[in-house]
Amino acid sequence: MEPGLRPSSAFAACCAFLVLALFMSAARAEDIVVSAKIGGDSQRTRFVAFVSKAVEFRVFSMADPYRIVIDMPETDIQVPGGKGRGLILSSRSGLLAPGKSRIVIDLAAPALIEKAELLPPENDLPARLVIDLARTTHKTFLASVKAPPPAPKPEDEPQSAAAKPDAGDRRPLIVIDPGHGGIDAGAVGRVTNALEKDITFDFGKKLAAKLEATARYRILMTRTSDVFVSLDDRSAISVKAKADLLISIHADALDPKRLGVKALKEVRGGTIYTLSEEASDDQANVIAQNENKVDVQAGVASEQTAPVVSEEIASILNDLENRIKKNRSTAIAHYLIDHMKGKMKFNIRPQRSANFRVLKAHGVPAILIELGYLSNEDDEKLLISEEWRTTISSVLGEAISAFMSERQAHIPL
Repeated sequence: MEPGLRPSSAFAACCAFLVLALFMSAARAEDIVVSAKIGGDSQRTRFVAFVSKAVEFRVFSMADPYRIVIDMPETDIQVPGGKGRGLILSSRSGLLAPGKSRIVIDLAAPALIEKAELLPPENDLPARLVIDLARTTHKTFLASVKAPPPAPKPEDEPQSAAAKPDAGDRRPLIVIDPGHGGIDAGAVGRVTNALEKDITFDFGKKLAAKLEATARYRILMTRTSDVFVSLDDRSAISVKAKADLLISIHADALDPKRLGVKALKEVRGGTIYTLSEEASDDQANVIAQNENKVDVQAGVASEQTAPVVSEEIASILNDLENRIKKNRSTAIAHYLIDHMKGKMKFNIRPQRSANFRVLKAHGVPAILIELGYLSNEDDEKLLISEEWRTTISSVLGEAISAFMSERQAHIPL
């Protein structure tokens, strides 16, 4: 029995292991988390992470929804996102910023952190990070919550400096935004378990290379590695750089419980979204709601403290400069669809709109491209194909380049 754990037959019966996948660079090999386990019941639960040596860590609680967040030095860990046990509903992990990894534990009920300590190696066991949770009331949980540390800013990332464009270069600047990243994995393929963040990042790099090869554009990516970038920071990057276009790349999944299994088979193909106060349809509304929650999923925001997106978008779209932006965004969406139809499978309604937070960059024309849906098996086969991503990124790059040269100067205001 782990030291400090109260005897409980329920605990012994429920104790289960969650294996953490390990992929670690040699430079960080000593800070590796080798495995984790959960034990307990709905009143008391223990989370144990085994580590190869003592590491610094920070544990804190977040509300709306109930979460426990563990920050530690950069470690390439993968906590299974399936069902948890006891007070733990589910968990996820990943890189929050260079040098910093995070585990987010979703709670099934409000719980206090009774103990959070690093135990030294003993009895043939490695060092262990032990988190003991005890069920409590909503009021008591809220009283224990402290303000989380601020989310790392993109300008603090070492790799972002190399990606910054030359301010003296007058060529059009295109910002490519690979959706999700780091602890925010995005959607997961139904068949292959492929991660949206990996698909969008690879596609984004291919698209950037295609556009850069023309030597006609400056290219800036919102992330150049598997790192988390908040939604507001993604749009802020475009505003700060005075971008001519923001392209956010995604490959979402629909929830069968919400839309039904039939929809998963029927809803497929590329979709291009633009910003609007009201969603064009239910599907657009669902996708926007999912995308606007990623900061909450990463443990950098709460549902109650996050700004009301619809009100903010309404304010943005009432501004003259942003009305011009909206017209340009809609024009490029239609142009891309018209020029790619014969080369890429599109959704039955390929152009939609909703209040996507990532598209609110002030004065910057912006579109969000769903390459396909990981909830659809046919789309998933394409999305995980290296050949398909190479081909479609080239097709998209050609269409963007054609629009920028042929139509940009003739878009109605």
